[in-house]
Amino acid sequence: MEIILEAKNIKKVYYSSAGKVEGVKDISLSIEKGKFYAIIGRSGSGKSTLLHILSGLDRPTSGRVLMSGTDFSEFGDEKMSLFRRRHIGFVFQQFNLLDEYNVYKNICMPLKLDGKRPDKDYFDNITGMLGIGDKLKKYPSELSGGEQQRVAIARALMARPEIVFADEPTGNLDKKTGNETMELLRECSKKMGQTVVVVTHDLEIARHSDIVFHIEDGLLVQ
Repeated sequence: MEIILEAKNIKKVYYSSAGKVEGVKDISLSIEKGKFYAIIGRSGSGKSTLLHILSGLDRPTSGRVLMSGTDFSEFGDEKMSLFRRRHIGFVFQQFNLLDEYNVYKNICMPLKLDGKRPDKDYFDNITGMLGIGDKLKKYPSELSGGEQQRVAIARALMARPEIVFADEPTGNLDKKTGNETMELLRECSKKMGQTVVVVTHDLEIARHSDIVFHIEDGLLVQ
């Protein structure tokens, strides 16, 4: 068992017009390499806040987050941005593709930002597995929602990250396409040994996972 990500006593406190809000309350957990995880909970339970902290998109108010022993929770903005680009992949509900670039360039964007060239065999393997090899010259506006999400998954995998985080990745898809997308993420995890963490409110989607973290009112209850 190889632990690649650890959260130790993380808390997140917000202040709003209503006063103090505890988004995450003293959560500790470990993520194993090559496993497929789901973080489930109702809207407002703190699951997306937890994902943002685990993935370095946000910082905890207190506590530590370590990836392969490196505590990145106190990195400065520039160092954190570089760390995310090199070690973490993201799949979002809104796809977040760049409309002015074709599919090929969207997938390769993380490598381009890092000044690296794509590995052709690896690229062909990913796009073939995701069934988008014939879509490389198309633009996002020419694709269905399911196809756009497949492109987003390919982009997330392209830099060979240690871990991929997916925040409600099926939220903008119909049920059938959503289930197909989850199967593809699961297949990527299985075939490539990729660690995947998916945030969802859908129990049916969570059944695709190896391990489920259940969040209620900012607490890990399962």
